[in-house]
Amino acid sequence: MIKRWIRGGLALLAGFQVSGAALAAEPRLDRMTGGELAAFTRALPKGGELHNHISGAVFGEALLAWAAEDGLCVDVARLALAPACQPGGDLKPASTALRDEDLRSALLDSFSVRHPDFRDRSGHDQFFGVFSRIGAVSETRGGDALAFVLDSLGRQNTFYLEAMITPQGAAAAAKGAIAGWKGGDLAAQAAATRAQGLDALVPLVSAQTDALEARARTVMRCGQPDASPGCQVTVRYLYQTIRVLPPEQTFAQIQLGVAMVAADKRWVGIQMVAPEDHPNAVANYSLHMRMVDYLTDHGRKAPAALHAGELTLKVAPPSALRSHIAEAIRVAGARRIGHGVDFPHEDGAEALAAEAAAKGVMVEVNLSSNDAILEVRGQAHPVAWLRARGVPTSLSTDDAGLLRIDLSREYARAAEEGAAYADLKRSARNAIAFSFLAGEGLWSDPGTYARPARACAGQLGAETPKPGPCAALVAASDKAREQWRHERLLTEFEAGR
Repeated sequence: MIKRWIRGGLALLAGFQVSGAALAAEPRLDRMTGGELAAFTRALPKGGELHNHISGAVFGEALLAWAAEDGLCVDVARLALAPACQPGGDLKPASTALRDEDLRSALLDSFSVRHPDFRDRSGHDQFFGVFSRIGAVSETRGGDALAFVLDSLGRQNTFYLEAMITPQGAAAAAKGAIAGWKGGDLAAQAAATRAQGLDALVPLVSAQTDALEARARTVMRCGQPDASPGCQVTVRYLYQTIRVLPPEQTFAQIQLGVAMVAADKRWVGIQMVAPEDHPNAVANYSLHMRMVDYLTDHGRKAPAALHAGELTLKVAPPSALRSHIAEAIRVAGARRIGHGVDFPHEDGAEALAAEAAAKGVMVEVNLSSNDAILEVRGQAHPVAWLRARGVPTSLSTDDAGLLRIDLSREYARAAEEGAAYADLKRSARNAIAFSFLAGEGLWSDPGTYARPARACAGQLGAETPKPGPCAALVAASDKAREQWRHERLLTEFEAGR
């Protein structure tokens, strides 16, 4: 079937490259039926996912099942999970919802954006409100949630993940609160937070990471004959910090995230999350960028991937759309931008795009999320504008469970909205090349992929590298190893094996 997609009804594309070897033509995605496109994008090796909030990645059916197993309850009025059933409240055991189809359906609506205007909420408010309604189970089932995500990616022929989580986030914020705000003296702020024992949280985060991964491996039966495909997915972590907290608390979380990158190789960068249009986020945005710049030493101590430009005039005033992405890149030193929807609306947008392209700052594109939250879709989305200006992009899900999508669906949606096969292939490669994995990559020109690294020229797509410089590179570099695996899978996919 894949051979038919690639060879039958194709448009010739001179110079198209597959791992260094010429291919006569590329698949015409615009000629595929919906079913063909769905199957094609599911089988396509998608490299990895760089924008994934684990707390929002699990579908409501799994959340309800876990809540029932854990003896949790449902607040029927709020359509939310509750940790315990209190006498006299409007609460029912979560197990009841598994037998009451009307209640179950209403809860699935409450835990997602599958029905627009649910309870007369905007997509924006419904999306961001979900987290408080599922927190009772998502906070205790982190390992199960990680297994859910890894299994899903593995079954979609995708084998790298950067997961956003915040272990010990409340403890870090509490230490920041005790330290108090030092009036913008960031050196004094760092010293005060450290004096409250912030560094003691580092081994606790590592221990939580150990437990998270151990539980995920158990759930996926890793090492057993019936192991989940998720066992083959490489996972790294971004420490997500909360931008709507008081400044001293956000600062402490960023400080802990940077410390984790230094202490534990599984932690590879930091993020900032929560609604960018929230009054606290808007008021403190420039301060937050200075915090990231100071604590990461402009990215030299820890790389940053920052949510920026997740805005439209529907949710924020014009002033908020003028410079958030610019500040993330120029002040904070962000190496990736999450969402970037308002990019063309920023002051000096063309110059900013040229700068992002020159610096290799990638935009994480979340099509379904941007549609649900911001009502930006189709030709209104800036992804084609970014690609045309050489800004690297890669598709991701954001919160797959809330949106009821998977990564393959985002690739199919991109094709439906005008992306060619070459765009999807580049997105997949970008997901590894612009990851925060350690080590040198296999490409001399990440983003364009015309020149493999000299050590591995002519070898990409093979089962294993030849003994010598290429084998040494792959052995020494986490990034090169993931790229080698992806190029082999891509070659097999394009050959129709």
